[in-house]
Amino acid sequence: ALSSSANMKRQGWGRRKIFLMWFSLMVITAIGAGLGFLLADSLGHTSLVFMEGLAAGAMLTMIASAMIPEAVHMSDSSAVGISTLAGFLAAISFKLLE
Repeated sequence: ALSSSANMKRQGWGRRKIFLMWFSLMVITAIGAGLGFLLADSLGHTSLVFMEGLAAGAMLTMIASAMIPEAVHMSDSSAVGISTLAGFLAAISFKLLE
C-alpha cells in the first residue's frame, strides 16, 4: 500500500482520494471476510479447497504481473529473486507446519 500510495501521489492524486480508495478497499475486504466466515460452515471441504486454490492463484498472478517487475525495476534484481524465493519457501513451510 505504501509503494502504491507513493506512486499515486507522484501521479498527482490527492491525499484524500488515496485515503478514500484504501479505506473503501479495507471496508470491502472486511465485508467479504465476514461473509466468508458466515458461509464457510455451509460449504463442503472440496469447495473450500477450490476457493483457497483460486485465491492463491490470483495472488500469484498479481505478484508475478505487477509487483515483481516493479521491484526489479526499482532495486537490485538478484535481491528481488532471493526475497521472492524466501517468501515462497516460508509460505510452504508454514503450510506444512499447519
